[in-house]
Amino acid sequence: TLGSLHTNSYVVTDDETFSIIIDPGENPFEMMDYVRKRKVDYILLTHCHFDHIAGLTMVKDYTDASVVVHQSEAEWLLDPSLNRSIETISPIVSEWPDIMLQGDELIQCGALTIKAIHTPGHSPGSTCFLLNGKYLFTGDTLLSGVVGPTNIPFGDRDRLKDSIRSKLFCLPGEISIYPGHGGNTTIEFERSNNLLPNMKNFH
Repeated sequence: TLGSLHTNSYVVTDDETFSIIIDPGENPFEMMDYVRKRKVDYILLTHCHFDHIAGLTMVKDYTDASVVVHQSEAEWLLDPSLNRSIETISPIVSEWPDIMLQGDELIQCGALTIKAIHTPGHSPGSTCFLLNGKYLFTGDTLLSGVVGPTNIPFGDRDRLKDSIRSKLFCLPGEISIYPGHGGNTTIEFERSNNLLPNMKNFH
């Protein structure tokens, strides 16, 4: 968990054949130390708000992994006004991504199959990543008991609700959710307790 907004950043690895990083947040030194003897294949971005990409340039330079993001937010990596880091003391300008998604792609990484699920609403390019059909990394789309805010530039509450209802709540209930903020949860728990349309926003 990194930075003032307590953003969850993840390393997924089997220590031998694959490693991926998801949402490298601010000051990712512990993360970099953890992966220093491992080859990192991909850096997956659930979306390009500043707290989720604050450590991207540092981690990219350190690992030379391929940066993966939805095509609608590729430009956000280069523009502090779009990634909202212009509101902070350290505007973020990263490089153009290596791989741009449209949604529903499958990425193979060692024994890991990664499915990209485009879930716009919190931001236009918000993407969830389902690993081996068991582990879902949701960024700020769906958190434990709450959802990401939509009262921000380019946020759309109706699209967010539709994304959750049509693309996430239809998944098997036993899937574990690893969100961009807060603790872990499951599809079944959120389907039963995080009710539409009266969802609370995470701020």
